Amino acid sequence: MMYDNNEIDNQEENFRADIKYSRQLPEMFMTNDINAQTENVTYSLLGELRDRYKENEVATFTFQELAELGGLYIKRKSGKIDLFSGKKLDKAMTLVSLGLKEFAYYRVTETNSDGTPKSWDMFPLFSRISVDGTKRLVHLTVSTEEISPFQIDAKGNKLDKPLRIYDLINSTDWRTVKHLQFSREIHYSFVSKYTKRVYRFLSEFRSFPKGTKMRIDDFDKKILKIWMPKEEAIDSRNAYDYRTNRKKFLDRAMDEIRSLKTPDGKQIVQNLDYIFYKTGKSINAIEFTFKPFKDDLSINNKLSSAVKPGSIGQKSDYYEDAKRVLSYLNYLHSIRFEYNPEKSIYQLVPKNSESIYFDVEDNNLIKPILSLLENGVPVEELMQVEEMKAFEWRDNTKVLSNLKPSVLFGNRYSEYRAYLSYFKEQYQIIQDLKKPDIPTIPMDGPWNGK
Repeated sequence: MMYDNNEIDNQEENFRADIKYSRQLPEMFMTNDINAQTENVTYSLLGELRDRYKENEVATFTFQELAELGGLYIKRKSGKIDLFSGKKLDKAMTLVSLGLKEFAYYRVTETNSDGTPKSWDMFPLFSRISVDGTKRLVHLTVSTEEISPFQIDAKGNKLDKPLRIYDLINSTDWRTVKHLQFSREIHYSFVSKYTKRVYRFLSEFRSFPKGTKMRIDDFDKKILKIWMPKEEAIDSRNAYDYRTNRKKFLDRAMDEIRSLKTPDGKQIVQNLDYIFYKTGKSINAIEFTFKPFKDDLSINNKLSSAVKPGSIGQKSDYYEDAKRVLSYLNYLHSIRFEYNPEKSIYQLVPKNSESIYFDVEDNNLIKPILSLLENGVPVEELMQVEEMKAFEWRDNTKVLSNLKPSVLFGNRYSEYRAYLSYFKEQYQIIQDLKKPDIPTIPMDGPWNGK
């Protein structure tokens, strides 16, 4: 579906410009490491549901409304807007519904002797999520479950009335509630999901930057969501650790947020930076520094556009990383996996036959890899998925021909990624280190032998 910019602006007026909810919501409720598009729609929905729906009322949105609400569109060079539609929109709605299902308050009620969870309660934000693929509608009911016997007002006083999930996005007077507020348009305009998370976090402390200092472990797990230890995951296969990319994600977030400007050119978040606090060489805390800001909110500023896109033809910051991922795919096509019964391992040996080769300068081949990298997926993970599928498909030449970017990093990538942790626990693969021109496998553990 094609729109020009004026049509999009008119549609934008149908939705709330700012997202607002109780600060207890992000303190209590967590989502998994969902993708950027799902975050756009999820948090935009909170803004739309705020104060508008009575308890137990069903809120209904069309697929198209959710696409508009979350900024799910592609901007063409001509200036035309191509809103997600067809199978692309269907897939996005599937991921959104799964993301909404996982938006929950996870309360540990009993721990093991080592501090890991033994018993827990889970309270989903939505008591019911119904997706009608025929009518292309999503029906949502916000939970009214009680999660605390008392409420806390803006001054920190306890109020003798129970706190329900519904109360976190509804208030008769938001001045009496500690809440956060941020621009929906700015939020969905960020490409990286990690930038979105940092922006939401900064918005909590927009008037008091000193409040941002926190333990690095909590920041990695609760804010940036780059670390889920096995001992804290309900299912150990869902554990992940991207902390080696922390600085890369943070630096990109800083660049994107610093680029925010009002229509008259004034920088919105000024003097933005972050500080690591260390004990020896170990980082134990992080703090963000910036001037208090408010020009991102609609009441203070009418933004014509949030983040200006780069100039046509400008290469992504992740272009070289994408080439590296494609280069490694070429390597996997040049070898075969040979089982060594004496060592009980698979070794990588050169193929004697002609192999598939991808041009690492081909932008069409690079595009799906770039898309994932720009949404915060680490280089290491992409290469792990490449090796996993090369190993799984090793004995079927026809299936192995699907070992290409459009298949690996297309619609089924999330499915492949979900299987990765289990696969790495089952197999050990040794890299052929005799070829110095081959990219080093940036992985530890079973990939380099146990």
